[in-house]
Amino acid sequence: MTDIICPHCDSKEGFYTKEQVKGTATPHYTKNGHYAIENGHIYDSLTHSGGKRAYCIDCHKYIGKSEDLISGLLEEEVKESV
Repeated sequence: MTDIICPHCDSKEGFYTKEQVKGTATPHYTKNGHYAIENGHIYDSLTHSGGKRAYCIDCHKYIGKSEDLISGLLEEEVKESV
């Protein structure tokens, strides 16, 4: 897949979407009160909506529909396949 390049500022840093998130999270803490490293579960009960428009990370301008830009792969999966 080719890099996504912002048509406004030529950035190749990526994009973001604006989403609404609802739900309840239960973060875990260590015996010393530090935020626990393994807290991925806190996202399990959250629901997301929106996110249909993509914006440049650098200039924040609209660059297209997110469904046309999102690859569906996680960054870790891309690194493993390279």
